[in-house]
Amino acid sequence: MTASPVCTFDGSHWNPGPLAKGPFPGLHGGVVGGLLAAEMEKTSRESGGGMGLQMSLSLLRPTPMEPVAVSVRTLRQGRRSLQLAAELVAGGKTCAVASALFLTAEPLGFIDEPAAERVPVGGKDFHVGRKMDQPWFADACEMRREEGGRVWMRHINPVVDGMGPLARVLSLADWATGLSRPAWVDAEKVVFPNPEITVHMHRPPAGAWLGVDSQPFWNASGLGITASDLYDEAGYLGRATQPVVLAVME
Repeated sequence: MTASPVCTFDGSHWNPGPLAKGPFPGLHGGVVGGLLAAEMEKTSRESGGGMGLQMSLSLLRPTPMEPVAVSVRTLRQGRRSLQLAAELVAGGKTCAVASALFLTAEPLGFIDEPAAERVPVGGKDFHVGRKMDQPWFADACEMRREEGGRVWMRHINPVVDGMGPLARVLSLADWATGLSRPAWVDAEKVVFPNPEITVHMHRPPAGAWLGVDSQPFWNASGLGITASDLYDEAGYLGRATQPVVLAVME
């Protein structure tokens, strides 16, 4: 039996369910990114585009837990590349924008395909962030942490029905900052939202699991960045980066 999606489409708007909530007011950034990625993947399929291998998401303001509209436009379509932009609007306000690059593969006979590394998924069950008194996006994801720090994640509930690989990777990779906060940080007193995330992959992901090796760089200025290497069960997949804004809660 397929698990119900986090968001459903009514023909004109995406309607978030309880699992769409983030740790701050409104939708989780991974859900917002997943919606934008899903709509761009749909446009790519209809346009004959290739694989979604890059995406940049900017979170302009909190997205309320209410119906949202997503629009997509083509920036450029070439023989092997398709560049798309997308916008998410709620309550008449633009809450997030994104761009993505879709590339078409053409096998080269002079390059041997590398053997898959077959990275095993391991670690103990893990829960990210502070406990919430209501359902939220963490409850839609399964996570395991290895002793070395790598965290494996997969969706229990997809962001949308028929979720594509770019939506799956972006929506999971957005967890990286929360997963990698330094041990000395009190998550009950310090907030560290990432207003942007960019993901690059060198191939489509294999399997349902995404592995994230993250390293945070936090400064006394209240700014930082999280840099993450991404893996799947076939080996190295790509990289994600997230600028971070640090603040002490009143």
